[in-house]
Amino acid sequence: MNPDPHTHSACIAVLPFENLSGDPGQAYFAEGFVEELITDLSRFASLQVISSYTSRKMGAGRRDEIQEARRLSIDYLLKGNLRRRGGSLRINTQLLDTADGHVIRAARYDAPADTVFEIQDDIVARVVAEISVQIDKAILAAARRKPITSLAAYDCWLRGMDHLRQGTMAADREAREIFQQALEIDPQYSRAYAGLSLSYFNEWSCNLWELWEETQNRAYEYAEKAARLDDSDHVIQLVLGRVLLYRHQFDHAEQHLEDALALNPNDADSLVQIASCRGFLGKAEQGEHLFQKALRLNPYRNTWYYPYGAFTCFVRRRYSECIQMAMKGPINDVWVDLPAYIAAAHAYLGDPQLAGEYLQRFQMNFQKKITSGRAPRAGEIIQWFKTANPFKQDNDTDHVIQGLIRAGLSDHPGGRGAASSRETTNEARANVFNKEQELWRMSYAGIAVTLPEVKGYPDLALLLAAPGREIHCTEIMGSPGDAGSREPVLDQKARQDYEQRIRELRSEIDETEEMNDPIRREKLNAELDQLTDHLASSLGLGRRGRYLAHPQRHQKNRSRPSRPGPPSGQYHPHGRLLQLYARTRAALDRLKFRPFLTL
Repeated sequence: MNPDPHTHSACIAVLPFENLSGDPGQAYFAEGFVEELITDLSRFASLQVISSYTSRKMGAGRRDEIQEARRLSIDYLLKGNLRRRGGSLRINTQLLDTADGHVIRAARYDAPADTVFEIQDDIVARVVAEISVQIDKAILAAARRKPITSLAAYDCWLRGMDHLRQGTMAADREAREIFQQALEIDPQYSRAYAGLSLSYFNEWSCNLWELWEETQNRAYEYAEKAARLDDSDHVIQLVLGRVLLYRHQFDHAEQHLEDALALNPNDADSLVQIASCRGFLGKAEQGEHLFQKALRLNPYRNTWYYPYGAFTCFVRRRYSECIQMAMKGPINDVWVDLPAYIAAAHAYLGDPQLAGEYLQRFQMNFQKKITSGRAPRAGEIIQWFKTANPFKQDNDTDHVIQGLIRAGLSDHPGGRGAASSRETTNEARANVFNKEQELWRMSYAGIAVTLPEVKGYPDLALLLAAPGREIHCTEIMGSPGDAGSREPVLDQKARQDYEQRIRELRSEIDETEEMNDPIRREKLNAELDQLTDHLASSLGLGRRGRYLAHPQRHQKNRSRPSRPGPPSGQYHPHGRLLQLYARTRAALDRLKFRPFLTL
């Protein structure tokens, strides 16, 4: 076997375990144990696992196992022994690096023999999890010493992930370059796309509040492409599941997270993240079980696990355990919002001093990482928690925000919180869409909210103030003009956008041909036809631009049938108006129309 060095992943062989029990009848257990190890190791996409037939041949009386492993291009050997005496079972393991023969990790596992079959799976899981961690650490250590241009694709994955864990925008950009390098090595390497998704996910969920929609779309597009290339990789399923969760597509998110767990139930790093996702989905008790399993499987690398455990404890209203768990790990580095959860936990426990200290710590984090040094606007922190913490259940969102208010959060002028809902005042019963100073007050069907301004609110206010009246797009744009004015149907920027999107669609259609994806190809072709037809209708002879009629002439000629434009959300000659509407609708969709708390 001689794998391509550009895509080489670690190769491991599990040698037969020696039976030290003194009972030949126990040999079956040793053989079964090794088979279980091989099966579970095979769940890790980063490992090539030698078949049990080959590994038995290697262990059949050969004196130099290391030399034989090198001949077969095997990077690591796992060997060990079992001893069963009286009521106890002892298993010893050694993981060897074949490059120099040294032992990377030696471990011993003890269990009562009368529960041997029940605990066998647990022992296998621990051995497998530890081996995968040690192998990745060894590869990463070597990758750090090499220039990026000489790394293999999997080395790029590990090194890029190492950068992402730093939690800074600069590190995210460096990671992105490394993942792009992996794609230059192997354009079909699915994990590189997953890494790109994670780099934008970090900015989306932990940074760049101002670029929320752009980073969200990038995170989703790369995760979805990774899943199309390989739907059997548990890491990719986890990445896509988390992205969908933060998009509030809860059912689809849960399915991908369950797929990740089924594909590999022994990857401790994945387990802690699935645990937090279950907390957001309203299944914090299940999440806590996964978190405890992750600690058991990976006891040597769990410092950054504790914030995830603290979160699940908070969601379960176990505030003292939440605080104790959080104190064991990094507070600012893993999760921007962690100090806020600690503050809320102290507030619920009746400790206003510590609650205030951690609230201040969170607010400093928020200003540094979320608003890039800008002081938060009125209502912005509560809006952040409603948008960037994807709780499926409204009461879980309210639980966090009420805790922060108890801790001293004053998030709008007057210090009473961001907004109120389910009000019984006459204002709440009325239908209102008004601007009050820097905030917009909206109420409908007995629910009232107050939000910071989003681009497009003034245009919606204009439309709502004139129900039933046909309003020309030039009036919305603030330039009705006179009878002699001529507004182009497509300005230069819109025309360039049309042409750029058409080029992108043609490229994507070519990609669907290669991927044999007729459903997606049909959808893309339909969009391409609409765009090209509408572009043609907006340009005159010689591709000269047509012009908008004056609003009065538009009123006179409105009986004339007009050519239908592309569907909402695609390009349109009145694109500015639709963009304003889409941005506003997207902002409200992120809130899921969830009312603010009654304060």
